[in-house]
Amino acid sequence: MTSSLGVSQMPGFVASQKDYRKSDYLKIKLFNHTTDNDEYLNNERQCLIKMFAFGMPPKGSKSKRRSQLQDARNRRWSNTKTSDESDSSGDEYGMDIDDKELNFSEKLLLTDIGDLAEMCKSKCGTKYLSTLLYMTLRFFNIKWEHVDEYLKSIGFMTAQTSHKWAVMFIKGDYEEFSSDSRGGKHTDSFYDTFPEIEADARSFVVQACSQKSGDFKAMDLAQFIDTKYYEVTGIEKQSDDDLIRSERSCRVDLRRWGAKFDANSQRPYFEGHERDDVVKHRHEFINHFLTHKDFYYTITDGETPMWILPTQNPHRILIFHDESTFRSGEVSPKRWFFQEHTPFFSKGRGRSHMVSDFLVQHPSGPLFGLSENEWKQAVRKYQSLSVDGDVNYLDRTATASINIGTDAYFDNDTILGQFERLFQMLEFKQEYKDNQIEIIVDNARTHTAKSYSLQDFGKNVGTRCPVEQIEYIDENGATKVVDCYFKGGENKDKSKGLVELCKDLGVQLPAKIKLDEIREILSAHRAFRNATKLEMLGAKYKINIIYCPKYHCELNAIEGLWCNQKAFVRSRTDQSFEKMIKLISDSRTHFVERKIALKLFRRFWRSIETYSQGQTMLMY
Repeated sequence: MTSSLGVSQMPGFVASQKDYRKSDYLKIKLFNHTTDNDEYLNNERQCLIKMFAFGMPPKGSKSKRRSQLQDARNRRWSNTKTSDESDSSGDEYGMDIDDKELNFSEKLLLTDIGDLAEMCKSKCGTKYLSTLLYMTLRFFNIKWEHVDEYLKSIGFMTAQTSHKWAVMFIKGDYEEFSSDSRGGKHTDSFYDTFPEIEADARSFVVQACSQKSGDFKAMDLAQFIDTKYYEVTGIEKQSDDDLIRSERSCRVDLRRWGAKFDANSQRPYFEGHERDDVVKHRHEFINHFLTHKDFYYTITDGETPMWILPTQNPHRILIFHDESTFRSGEVSPKRWFFQEHTPFFSKGRGRSHMVSDFLVQHPSGPLFGLSENEWKQAVRKYQSLSVDGDVNYLDRTATASINIGTDAYFDNDTILGQFERLFQMLEFKQEYKDNQIEIIVDNARTHTAKSYSLQDFGKNVGTRCPVEQIEYIDENGATKVVDCYFKGGENKDKSKGLVELCKDLGVQLPAKIKLDEIREILSAHRAFRNATKLEMLGAKYKINIIYCPKYHCELNAIEGLWCNQKAFVRSRTDQSFEKMIKLISDSRTHFVERKIALKLFRRFWRSIETYSQGQTMLMY
């Protein structure tokens, strides 16, 4: 490129006045452009800076500013310092400097930078300066190797160490970041003077960060502190007064108190935990067990848990039920490696195996099963126990499993079949004789399906109807039966519909009413507050079904069984499906031998006590 080449003639240059003023792309294009004549290009860059600063038009436009720019360009070829008094708007962009311009790329300048860094270290800790400089350089995409070399050359921490502290600062571990292991004072002088404001501010932050909206900002804290300050001091705030504590200082306060600004995801599973209906169910659940605690088998405290036998009769055996899925692709999160002898890893989730099991709170053993003699007696009475079906059962147990994708799935009918198998077998378990049985299940839809629902009924005669009769117990304890189909007349064998059923139930309806409104009225009637299919099945065998409150897995002890089994399988798997199936069986033996169930049962009762004292527990 020759010296006669103008700015508007350079490759990639946009020549319009609009692009001079508005296009950031133009700036990047020109500043990144390289030529053989670097000295000339540097001068052209300086010209363009002024053109952007003062809004000067492109070359070829005959104006006063264009003439001034040409004069400035000519003067830049000399070392004489000049100024253009006619353009006073340039004062805010300029500063007085020596005649000799600094070349910040010279290696000798590193010595001066190192001296300045040493002065800074005497005023502020090396850790803070290194972290700040490292984060700044990395923000501008400076290569890590160059950053490391530069930091070491001026006497700061290495890039590796600075990166560690940067991560710690960003992730929110303020206490460890601010500690230099030398004692000293780390608190802010403002809070030394007003400790009561700090206490109120921390409470405000805890409450604000607990809200679901997630709109809390550091400025909210700054305004809160500002309001509190004037309340405490009694000073009247003037309209032009700044905040008593800046937003940036409040951000530091948040970090110091343990808060962190992070992605709004992967939080503990707490949704609905304190919902009104859930809290009501939890109170009923807890009161049931606390009221009848002396009827249950419980566990002692201490290092060696022992059984405590019930003191009231009849004794009650508590059984926990749940399902869980094992995947052959899952492995232990960590393992030992030696040099280059690293085995291949199968990427993916692998084939799945679903297990539905029971955990028994009884000294005879945590996993239910019959002896050979007990099994023969059970099969003699209930021949269906020996019939193979779509679900796989362990021998002489009610432990069911399926291979997901090839076998059937655990739907409501499958679950009912498994529970009926258990109910039939319980009759012959000798250790359970003269004991009442209660089973805790979660609120999955496969467990809570009802025989009929208001949603299954139509409004008028001849519309859909799921059952022949509705049976319920009225407020006097008497059993009532209502036919859902006409037995005679012109509508014989037709369904009655909700309008006619309301007449039979003694419910008055207005002349014009919609189906949804009828359902709303009938939802409070005893006839439609019916039990689930599982509860009805349990009542048939005189077994009580208790539903665990939603979002409260800590109240279902069998969750600990899944945790133990999966940890066992993942630490020993070779990621093959066959090996996983064998390990699942081995994990059951391991669970029994280690007597882990005792700790799970004790945790269940401790959770009950914790909630009864008004405390809450977050288990996830």
